[in-house]
Parts: sequence; C-alpha cells; structure tokens
Amino acid sequence: MIIILLGLLGLVLYILLFYNPCNYSHFKFKSPDNYNLLIANEGSHFKDSVVRVLIQHYHSKPVSIKTIPLSFLPETDVKDQDAILIIHSWYTWKPPLEVEKFIHKHRDCLNNIVMLGTSHQGNLKMEELDAITGPSKMTDVKSYTSKIIDKLTPLLNN
Repeated sequence: MIIILLGLLGLVLYILLFYNPCNYSHFKFKSPDNYNLLIANEGSHFKDSVVRVLIQHYHSKPVSIKTIPLSFLPETDVKDQDAILIIHSWYTWKPPLEVEKFIHKHRDCLNNIVMLGTSHQGNLKMEELDAITGPSKMTDVKSYTSKIIDKLTPLLNN
C-alpha cells in the first residue's frame, strides 16, 4: 500500500512540476530577448490588414512572427509558440473545422491562444475561449488590432 501511495505521489508531483504540454515550466524562465508569435489567418482583405498592422506593431519588439494559412493549424505544434493568434470567419454558425480540431486538441493550452472571429452579426465565439468577435469592417481594423495587442501583451511580455 505504501508503494502505491508513493507511486501516486510521484506521479502527481511529476504532473505538477514537469508536465507541460504548452511548453510552460515552473523552473525555466524565458529570456526576454525573443518571443514567438504564430498567426493562423484565414485570409481576406480585412484579416490581412489586421495581420499587417500587428506585424508593424511588433517590428521593433523582440517578437518573431510566423504566419500560416488556417489550413495548417491542425498540424501545428504549440510547444514552440509563446502566443498563437487565430483569425477566422464563422460559417453557418460554426468555426472552420481546422479551428475546432486545433482547440479541442490543445485544451490545455488555451491560455496562450488569442482568437479573432468574424461573423455577420459579430457575436459568435467558441465557448472555450474569450475571443474577440465582430463583423469584418475595414474601419475597425485598428480597434481589433488594439484589442488583440492587449491580449497578446501578457503572453509576449511586452
């Protein structure tokens, strides 16, 4: 019985101290010289404009930005990323299948995922995430970008 209890205690300690599916560590502190931001973008004039403003904002900061098409999202490894931004539209009241798969696969990493979801009404979002939502209006690009930066700042320590 003592061996079983020690084994369970060891497993709990391992999970608490070393298991980090999102590359978080209680002991390792990241150097502030470079952070990784992944942007998965569905692509449209509006969404591409948001990405351009974000790239301009982080240009002089210690942030490496990688942009990928939304279709590459399910194969993406989150361990190398300090923050992930997903920009997509809603179709028939659902997010794209790639987004759903990614979010369900990485439920333990939702704290470093920021999402901008656009829809006609502008009020649809996945329950799992505190997403930024709204319609795709070019006049709102700076407003959305500002909200995204506010959410990314604690993740990128800027």
